[in-house]
Amino acid sequence: MNLRLPPGTLSTPTRTPTLLVVDDDPGLLILIEGALRAENWNVATATSGAETLAWLQNHSADLLLLDLKLHDIEGREFIARLGDRGHAIPFIIITGQGDERVAVEMMKCGAVDYLVKDVNFIDFVPTVVRRGLAQLERERRLVEAEKRLRESAERYRLLAEMAGTIVLLLGNDGTILEWSGEAERVYCHTAAEVIGKNYLEMFLAKAERPGMAKELERIFAGTPTVGYENPVATRTGQNLTFLWNATLLRDPDGQPLGALSVGHDITERKKLEQEILDISEREQRKFGHDLHDGLGQRLTGLEMLSHGLAEDLKDHAVSMARQARRLNQELRETVTQARLISHSLAPVSLEGDGLMRGLMGLAASMSRIPGVDCRFTCDPPVCLQDVAVATHLFRIAQEAANNALKHGQAKKIDITLAETAAGVELVVENNGRSIPEASRAQGGMGLNVMRYRAEVIGATLAIASGKRKGVKVHCTLRKKI
Repeated sequence: MNLRLPPGTLSTPTRTPTLLVVDDDPGLLILIEGALRAENWNVATATSGAETLAWLQNHSADLLLLDLKLHDIEGREFIARLGDRGHAIPFIIITGQGDERVAVEMMKCGAVDYLVKDVNFIDFVPTVVRRGLAQLERERRLVEAEKRLRESAERYRLLAEMAGTIVLLLGNDGTILEWSGEAERVYCHTAAEVIGKNYLEMFLAKAERPGMAKELERIFAGTPTVGYENPVATRTGQNLTFLWNATLLRDPDGQPLGALSVGHDITERKKLEQEILDISEREQRKFGHDLHDGLGQRLTGLEMLSHGLAEDLKDHAVSMARQARRLNQELRETVTQARLISHSLAPVSLEGDGLMRGLMGLAASMSRIPGVDCRFTCDPPVCLQDVAVATHLFRIAQEAANNALKHGQAKKIDITLAETAAGVELVVENNGRSIPEASRAQGGMGLNVMRYRAEVIGATLAIASGKRKGVKVHCTLRKKI
């Protein structure tokens, strides 16, 4: 462990930040430390999870740069352990190439940002850290603003607007009670135009209104919301995405005044997350196609050659012919495995019927499992030209089917793809064990990944109990207007 700190207190907001870098590659650790010290930041380093925990017993850090895969602990588990020990630290994930999707999921779990170990990695380290520290500073200021809310709602609104956030006060039915200046700028509606009108009806699509209405019910029941996302349509035709934090504002007598909602524009962040996933899917498809068209073809050629060799040897060298036949069988099985791997990497073809073909193959592979009946229904045919969207829908169906087998112990799985007035609907229903309401609300990794994929392509995802038992996953891809 290496740390050089100047004398003096570290409690004031103007102090120099302390960065803790954890990576089990000593050479890379030296390069990262040098790049950060060049920015005049305080830097501590560690090469393992155990060493980091020991250091945190007597020190603190403002920002943690954590390698996703340490030799003694995996990054996600390490972050959970820090929280359990009361050492919750804002963190940036460092990951290798090909793990971008995991990095995005870590950001959903609270990571400030992530870095990929590519050729420009060291050059990007200071930029990403600077951006992360700036975000933490903005969040710190917002927390201070929320504290002042208890003293003066008006002062809080002013501070929030200075930070460039939207502040609304809504009634329990969605009626707009107060409308900030930042809201006027973003929505292009003055306070006089919207006060007394219903926010849900004015600015939300019909599909988004029930979810927002439920959030309002929760707020007025005394439960604050954290991280509720929804799209916003502005008067100028812009489609933005906002992340809302809301709490119940009460008068001095404790009576509800309204739901005070603070919104942050995360449109660009959502675009970046989608781009990261799209890049990952494209690379997987490319690798799958290369595996099928390149290595697969060469293996097939070798299989044919070995078969010919076995035929040539059977009348002249019986023992060698036997070995040649065994070689032919091994090559045949290798070709089959290569094709299966290439299909899993590129499950949806470039044609419009690629999603149907992929889901048909998924149902067939599931049905090959003893005791499992998986059926796919799509009548009339549904064609999707957008390969990225089709791939996300396939992955949702694949995750739902795998969850049915792994967690629900299902014996029957029905996959349905249809085009309705609402849009393209994908339904995966099984007869296994149902999911408790609390588990559906909180969600494990699989459920959260499905929700995130639906969110990326602008779809809605509902998870409910089946008609008799089991789980029904319903994903609706709305038609573009």
